[in-house]
Amino acid sequence: MGVSSVLLFSLSLGILLPDLPHSILTPYSTQIVIASIILFATQFAYIYFFGRSIKSGKNRANSQRVVVTLSDDKIKKIVDEWNPAPLAPPLSLSQQRNFKEVVIQSSTRTHVTVEGKGELINLARSSYLGMIGHPKLQEAAEQALRKYGCGSCGPRGFYGTVDVHMYLENKINQFLGGDETILYSSGFAAVSSTISCFSKVNDILIVDEGVSHAIQIGVTLSRSRVYYFKHNDIEDLERILAETMPKKGDKLVRKFVVVEGLYYNYGDVCPLPQIMALKDKYLFRLILDESHSIGVLGKHGKGVTEHFGIDIKQIELLTGCLSNAFGSVGGFCVADKTLVYYMRLNGSGYVFSASLPPYLSVCSLSAFDILEEDRTLLPSLFKNLSLLYDGLSAIKGLKVTSMKLSPVIHLRVDKSQGREKDEELLERIVEEALNNGVLLTRAKYVDNEKFLPTPSIRVCVSAVLSEKDIQFALKAVRNSAEKVLRSCA
Repeated sequence: MGVSSVLLFSLSLGILLPDLPHSILTPYSTQIVIASIILFATQFAYIYFFGRSIKSGKNRANSQRVVVTLSDDKIKKIVDEWNPAPLAPPLSLSQQRNFKEVVIQSSTRTHVTVEGKGELINLARSSYLGMIGHPKLQEAAEQALRKYGCGSCGPRGFYGTVDVHMYLENKINQFLGGDETILYSSGFAAVSSTISCFSKVNDILIVDEGVSHAIQIGVTLSRSRVYYFKHNDIEDLERILAETMPKKGDKLVRKFVVVEGLYYNYGDVCPLPQIMALKDKYLFRLILDESHSIGVLGKHGKGVTEHFGIDIKQIELLTGCLSNAFGSVGGFCVADKTLVYYMRLNGSGYVFSASLPPYLSVCSLSAFDILEEDRTLLPSLFKNLSLLYDGLSAIKGLKVTSMKLSPVIHLRVDKSQGREKDEELLERIVEEALNNGVLLTRAKYVDNEKFLPTPSIRVCVSAVLSEKDIQFALKAVRNSAEKVLRSCA
């Protein structure tokens, strides 16, 4: 009833007011006055009709309010019975197993000293070129610390840019032959920020199931439409590409395919030539993460693009990490100048993170110089890789599932007894190898990993291991595996 009255009152004003003499109001001012009077009348009517009903409603609510008085004993009982929800859920069996820590007290290029175990051959870290502990890197780091101090204490855009950051960006760009390079303070942030910087809501991401956790985080942050294809399965990739082709009348969106050059979780290489062959047909851009292939694959260690003879400028976004082959910290993205400029303004991992500590930039610069100058590193790496690959393949009860050109070797149970039992068995082999002088690691994943790989021991090969080191390590791993498997028989 109130609404009807308001409308009727407003309508009557609208009818009557135009009949005012034109000598009083000009045409323009007439419209203003009419609008003002109608607005005022409408507000007055609303308050008159609805204000009292709201007030009376409140009075009724107040009159019906019941006050309950609790005794002290009742209050104490309620408080004692209250059980707040935990901040974190109980640890799963996998998390409990992963919680064990090996504490390293010192390190050389090939060995580590572990608390309570002494000196061990290290086959657990991804120092593929033996840069950790390299005397040139240590000397460069010391000089940089004396010149620049330790950290930068600011993002690149807020007085955190040091000259060595720009030198390193130029060095990477020159080494890979790209158009422009941007440097991140974290390898994890480099790829996750790159993905979320360019792929947005309603865009399409087509991702290999075997990608790293860093890529998965970037995919989640993008809030794009995500499709996963079976690991290294070109037919499945093409199926999804065909299904996501725009139809007539569809809104145009960006489409990206996301792959790794060398898969850390599998120890195999992406079929890059076949992926490139699909680009023109299905109209997508490629995001290629070379975190574990740069410094390893290709004649000069330039990664999977050099390995397959593909021009890096055909890859829209190429990311990489400096904490593996180069023994430092940080990440980068190589792309067109316009895209790099966009990332400097919009890449969250670049804009909001303190820049890479200068001494780590200097270490990376030295590592690139060593790789370019020492032509024995890559041949030595693949010689050691061949020895370890063949030796590990001969261990009964276990099997190698990686490619022979991968410095990451995955050793899995030959006859699986289920995930939990396999994980337990492999962990026992790792612990036994620790007692026999070799540091290994079981491949560990977070519980919310999108696609959990098969349980494995991850063995990382280094170019600076001697043949004696490799033979010692193979014997230790073989004896450890035989002992554990025999006890389970």
